[in-house]
Amino acid sequence: KGIEMTSILIVDDEKIIASSLHRILARSGYITVVANGGIEALSLLNKEPRPHFDLIFLDLLMPEVGGAEVLRAVCQLLPKAKVLMMTAYGDAGVKADLLKKGATLVLSKPFDDITKIPEMVAEILSG
Repeated sequence: KGIEMTSILIVDDEKIIASSLHRILARSGYITVVANGGIEALSLLNKEPRPHFDLIFLDLLMPEVGGAEVLRAVCQLLPKAKVLMMTAYGDAGVKADLLKKGATLVLSKPFDDITKIPEMVAEILSG
């Protein structure tokens, strides 16, 4: 499947992070959809017909509905999707727990180098 058919959901209540990810991934040719928080993400995931996402960037700490809750829904609704959890507070225990709950990878925020994200996404999707 080519890049131009790959769809990515970005879930973050921090608009600056969501829009930066959106910009860099769209520039690389990915189809990206942004949800500004957990509530928006859940309502999107529960739509009929259900939208398809190959990969989801998901912030852990969001008001109202957090990333762990969205992760649980994603694992049920889109079991094949790769989920990249993002957190500024990721100690080893938190990371291990998220991986056990179905995350593909846990990324620390702020990103070391956001320009490397598309490359990392390509690697994860091809793996």
